[in-house]
Amino acid sequence: MKSCLYPNITSVTFDPETAHPNLTLSQSCTSVWFDEDKDTKDFQANPRQFHYYYCLLGREGFTTGRHYWEVEVGSKTAWRLGVAREDVPRGEMSATGTSNGLWTLALKSGSILACIDPDPIKIKVSLCLVRIGVFLDCEKEEVTFYNALTMAPIYTFSMGTVEVPLFPFYNPCDTDYGKNMAPLNIFIPSL
Repeated sequence: MKSCLYPNITSVTFDPETAHPNLTLSQSCTSVWFDEDKDTKDFQANPRQFHYYYCLLGREGFTTGRHYWEVEVGSKTAWRLGVAREDVPRGEMSATGTSNGLWTLALKSGSILACIDPDPIKIKVSLCLVRIGVFLDCEKEEVTFYNALTMAPIYTFSMGTVEVPLFPFYNPCDTDYGKNMAPLNIFIPSL
């Protein structure tokens, strides 16, 4: 399976311009974590930046082609990742799933969820997920998630026609009183 996806490996990095002010990025923009002690009193919002949810986008946007990337979630107790429309709302949203241009998986309260509106779908996985593969096929209008260690498919979203660029979407979530301190890391796969 990996050999089928690997011709589509796409180099992705986090976009600091879209990061919520309480998120800290590594210098290489390949790791991100929530920093509750970060001084945000002089925060100057920009229209591309998330200011309600602890999210950020990838720098690279896609309108055509097939793209595959992997994200290490490691021992995190909560996270959310996937694909978002370029024009996804940056503030509070009444719905945080497909109706707002988000196609994501999440780990919340020990369960893997496909974040669809109005109610997320609980996904059964046989192994603890430590690295997630995301495969965006713009021609098929689908995004598929994989357990990147076993290449077992987790869930596929059918997006329908999207007229704006799509971006990788990430949310490392808050620290959960010290239980969710690990960063989200972009992982570069190899054969």
